[in-house]
Amino acid sequence: MRMFWQDLRYGARMLAKSPGFTAVAILTLALGIGANSAIFSVINAVLLKPLPYPEPNRLVVLDEYQLHTGESSVAWMNFLDWRDQNKSFEDMAAYRTIHLTLTGAGEPALLRTGQVSAAFFPLIGTKTILGRSFSKPEDNPEAGPTVVLSYNFWRNRLGGEPDVVGKTITLDGTAYSAIGVLAPGFNYFNQTVDIYVPIGLKGKTPSWLDRVNHPGLLVLARLKPGVSLASARSEMDTIMRRLEQEYPKSNSGERASIVLLYSHLYGDVQPAMFTLLAAVGLVLLIACANVANLLLARAASRQREFAVRAAIGASRTRVIRQLLTESMLLSSIGGVMGLLLASWMIGPLLRIAPPEIPRLADTQVNLWVFLFTLGVSVITGILFGLVPALQTSNLDLNRVLKESGHSTSGPARDRFRAALFISEVALASVLVIASGLLIRSLWKAQNVNPGFNADHVLALDVLLPRTQYKTDAQILNFFNQATEKIRNLPGVRSASAVYCPPVVGTCWTSVYLVEGRPVPPQDQLADSVFNAAEPDYFRTMEIPLIEGRSFKATDTAQSPPVIIINQSMARRWWPNESPLGKRIKQGFPQSPTPYREIVGVVGDVKQEGPDAQQLTEIFLPPTQNPDNAMTLVVRTSSDPLSLAATVEEQIHALDSNLPVARVQPMTQYFSEALARRRFSTLLLGIFGALALVLAAVGIYGVMAYSVAQRTHEIGIRVALGAQRGGIIMLVVGQGLRFALLGVAIGLTAAFVLTRWMASLLFGVTATDPATFAAVAAVLTSVALPACYVPARRAMKVDPMVALRYE
Repeated sequence: MRMFWQDLRYGARMLAKSPGFTAVAILTLALGIGANSAIFSVINAVLLKPLPYPEPNRLVVLDEYQLHTGESSVAWMNFLDWRDQNKSFEDMAAYRTIHLTLTGAGEPALLRTGQVSAAFFPLIGTKTILGRSFSKPEDNPEAGPTVVLSYNFWRNRLGGEPDVVGKTITLDGTAYSAIGVLAPGFNYFNQTVDIYVPIGLKGKTPSWLDRVNHPGLLVLARLKPGVSLASARSEMDTIMRRLEQEYPKSNSGERASIVLLYSHLYGDVQPAMFTLLAAVGLVLLIACANVANLLLARAASRQREFAVRAAIGASRTRVIRQLLTESMLLSSIGGVMGLLLASWMIGPLLRIAPPEIPRLADTQVNLWVFLFTLGVSVITGILFGLVPALQTSNLDLNRVLKESGHSTSGPARDRFRAALFISEVALASVLVIASGLLIRSLWKAQNVNPGFNADHVLALDVLLPRTQYKTDAQILNFFNQATEKIRNLPGVRSASAVYCPPVVGTCWTSVYLVEGRPVPPQDQLADSVFNAAEPDYFRTMEIPLIEGRSFKATDTAQSPPVIIINQSMARRWWPNESPLGKRIKQGFPQSPTPYREIVGVVGDVKQEGPDAQQLTEIFLPPTQNPDNAMTLVVRTSSDPLSLAATVEEQIHALDSNLPVARVQPMTQYFSEALARRRFSTLLLGIFGALALVLAAVGIYGVMAYSVAQRTHEIGIRVALGAQRGGIIMLVVGQGLRFALLGVAIGLTAAFVLTRWMASLLFGVTATDPATFAAVAAVLTSVALPACYVPARRAMKVDPMVALRYE
């Protein structure tokens, strides 16, 4: 320990004697370690932090899917059979989220509501701070309506009333009795849920008794102790095949999927998170290569010092320990500064991050982040310090002591420095290519033609409570009056309503049949997005009408059923003829729904998001398919937000108890749809730029040291008549050879590694030639000035000074 403190004090004195070297090395390490710590803090909060439920590794989520068309959510009657027939699970709970209208407690509000089985809260061990959660008798159609409140809703909306249990809350015109308040911090769903109601209240709804209906349910279950996921999947497959035999009309081709709860919640964010972690890892490696080069250059000037120490009895191990102590001291200071930098970076990270990333708000610098930073600092200190220490301690004492003071690096050290040079450029190439691919993907997604004009369009959601608007006529009358009132406002060019606005991705899908075409097996039926839009919708959104007509006021429930399809649907079934007059039926062959005549074809719209696959889409007139939840779209002649309050007033003039939700410009929908892609691209772009800067600094450092080592040689060349341009070409040529070799290695590595990020790309391939060529050009252009500046210094060498260099 005494020798350790001696080495530490000596190392600190030596670092203090070289403030320029020390500052550059610490800053380089702080950037590399800080970026790693910041990203790790996000990954720790989102992915590594255990789920806040008892034995979360036994919690699974079940879904139902069609062998041909994919996931379709769980039918209510199938869930009841799963719950009764399985032997693999301790219990099951169905759940989904809906919106209910709150009235009688201040301004009307649209509440995100969790419909859950009574077993839901016991399955995940959620406690209440007031009252209790649902009992099984309350989870059935005959029970009185009850509600459990989230902590935030109780505190913020109801003022934290301690006697809230037993009070009545009016939701969609129905009185619900509050029975409990959940503990703070609980939120199973990615989006904030205000209240919870028993899902069993819907148990006798006619549509729910039909197994063909899949009302958006998922199922949470807990595996029994000792039951594996594979055996549970096998049992559920057996149950679904049994149901397929019992109910062939509804269950043909239906299967159950089971995934761990963790995978269900975080599976789609894992690729982006680990890509970012790999990116900052490359940044840290580049930083290590830079510092290693600095240490090699510094060690060359200290050869005589270590030769003297060795001559008076210092062992090689002692010298290595001293040098490693200095490198560990550097990495420790860099780690402390990196941790401070990471804590500062978390705030900006959270501000630019999309809100739908689960548990992102829990990001903080905690004990695990501190331990990670400590580990990275130790590994980094060893990584950049070990090889320079080994090379420095392996000296030819006679040669070094006989020299008059001029230090030489030696062939082995020159080769290692060249290897560091090349590796820096190669690592930077991989990282910049990855960021370039994401930047091109974001650019393509932002510039994709969405099929409509989002400028000057205001959108607002309106949900009519079924308890008040009980008939289709009442629903249609309200939306007709609302759009008519809004159209007459000054500054409004047109207004309409649609069930599912573009880029939101909340449309429903259904199988369908084309009249006159062979009926395939039920598990091979085609499916499509279905939507409902008022007559003026296509004009308001400036969606082109390709053929036929739009909906008319005469398309009523009493007139022949009609539909409008998009171009993708037309190309799929009628590539060489007009689809007008053809007929399509929604649902299975045995469904009583009528065939509908195609009266128009409209342009494709990016319904699931600008970077999503283009889908076929079928529009129905609301008059023939009424829905109580619609989005009003208003095209204005000025800033759409300037009319938001006036539009809301028109809604409240029709119904003062009706809340209006998500009032925002349509461009905001577009921006939100790309938020996650923009977040990943921005971070990776920053890391790529940082890698470029570090690589440029590293190249400059290596070339500057090389010029200093070759001062005597350059002086002789100049004395013998070498032209200054030739000296520049000599130095720049050497640097460019190394840089181009690094670029070639980096391009080859990127060609292999970027395939792992293919799921993050849009519109470009993982081996996009344009991106690879652009990055090669950028890195070469960065390396050129980094080599040229030391070359200019070499050009100014005075031959007389150089010849007396010894």
